[in-house]
Amino acid sequence: GVDLKVMIRRVGVEVGTTFVEARKGMGTFEVVHVQGLWEEDEHSNGNGTECTVRCIAHDDSIKTIGDMLDAVGMVPIPPYLDREAEEADEEAYNNVYAADGGSVAAPTAGLHFTDQLLRDIGDESLSFLSLHVGAGTFKPVIVENARDHQMHAETFQVSVGEVRRIISALESGKPLIVVGTTSCRTLESLYWCGVKRIAGLDGGSDNLSLDQEEWIPLLADKEKSSASAAESLSELIKCKGDDDYLRGSTSLMIIPKKYEFKVVENLITNFHAPDSTLMLLVSAFLGSGDKVRAVYEEAQERGYKFLSYGDVCMFSRPNKSQ
Repeated sequence: GVDLKVMIRRVGVEVGTTFVEARKGMGTFEVVHVQGLWEEDEHSNGNGTECTVRCIAHDDSIKTIGDMLDAVGMVPIPPYLDREAEEADEEAYNNVYAADGGSVAAPTAGLHFTDQLLRDIGDESLSFLSLHVGAGTFKPVIVENARDHQMHAETFQVSVGEVRRIISALESGKPLIVVGTTSCRTLESLYWCGVKRIAGLDGGSDNLSLDQEEWIPLLADKEKSSASAAESLSELIKCKGDDDYLRGSTSLMIIPKKYEFKVVENLITNFHAPDSTLMLLVSAFLGSGDKVRAVYEEAQERGYKFLSYGDVCMFSRPNKSQ
């Protein structure tokens, strides 16, 4: 069997609890470790248990965990939709440019981009990266101090060739428009990973990582955080070919009044739930809760739709003087 970290939407799960996939009988899932309660709130349809399960296949055609999930799983639509996934979700809840599996949610800002729109933009003006969205994206902030909220690590990868294109855009002053909070967190995480590399704090490891508040002491050290976005990203791709990849994980939490954006100046994003880490990121990006409130109130007045299947907006980060 293969062990997999999961969140089971059931409270009181214990080690040894077994779940048998009933629809097709292709697999059994046994709980081998319980990390603790996954706590949301009474309205989210999301409370459960965070644990590790061992996946045991009962069909010879299943060779990988991906095969297992394809055989017995459903499209992981957000729990707040409060319905079972439908056949239409397989296409609707995915980006047209999606490549590899791994996320438990679609980066929904990208749902607005069609094949035709991407052709109109042109390959020379597009760069792609991957962040495997974790279940933590659905976990609301229920603590009084946002910094006490535990961010779950999410893995990312981006080809060196794409990083070079991004660096070229930054150096030439070409506007960089980032699609989605997932892409935003990845680029900002890469900046801080580059700062760690410049400061000799990562040992030159190819396995990049950034903890939730690791950026805070780096930001406080003006010498370390003075590197430009292009300089920091360039540090990560030294002696690498375009077909190589930067890979790692990030728990970066972007919060208002504390975080200082280093790469992202323009952000395309959906309208988010008020108690989400995504809303905290947008609030930090715009620089004030009053601006966010005004934007969202106007969106409601104009009848815009919110959340994953909702409408999209574009923000440009205000100057510090604004």
